[in-house]
Amino acid sequence: MYSPLRAEVLEAIRDYRYLLNRGYPQKASLDFVTSRYGLRRDERALLLRCVHRSSDAESVRSKTVRRVDGEYLVVDGYNVVLTVASAMEGRQLFLCDDGFVRDLRSSYVKDFDSPSITSSLGLVAEVLTGLGAAEMLVVLDKNVSWSSKHAELIRERYGLRTALAARADVEVIGSGRVVCSSDFVILMKATKVFDLAQYVVKLKLPHVEIVDVASYLKSGPRLPDELA
Repeated sequence: MYSPLRAEVLEAIRDYRYLLNRGYPQKASLDFVTSRYGLRRDERALLLRCVHRSSDAESVRSKTVRRVDGEYLVVDGYNVVLTVASAMEGRQLFLCDDGFVRDLRSSYVKDFDSPSITSSLGLVAEVLTGLGAAEMLVVLDKNVSWSSKHAELIRERYGLRTALAARADVEVIGSGRVVCSSDFVILMKATKVFDLAQYVVKLKLPHVEIVDVASYLKSGPRLPDELA
């Protein structure tokens, strides 16, 4: 099977999962495989975002809902929007071991008024209105300079409820509803989760390739020589 990832990255993925499952600290494990396989910064970010302890990944999978009609959704707005924007910009997306799609974009984004962000915002809002959920709340980080205008756009053009929060993650986690986010910390603390970004991409951007990282873990862990 062709892989867009280097062979060294595939080995690093398996070794990193093995170390996490054995209880080794995350940072030490990541540092080890990064050094061992000479991973680039983006490849290290891939492991950090997409590979987790097997039990943690399964925990998220077990909370994932496939249908949201009749549900109350709370959307981690910029988390979802930035993932969709990455797809629109031609950035690579990855299907991670917990079943959620993520990109490798830095969490620090300067241009929240860029055309791709605005277009992504509209695309996400459009899809939300067609999901059949009982209620929806889009939570935006009020520390983002354009958040007030984005909230206004979502409310006026799409009729969706919005909330500006100093800590969007805290607001989303505390809702107790179906959470739409790919933030792993949020997913672990939520009771029910839905991968809205993946849903939007597959529905509206079907040409976008998503690399299935989870498939590279199915061949089983590889014991690092140093730990054998």
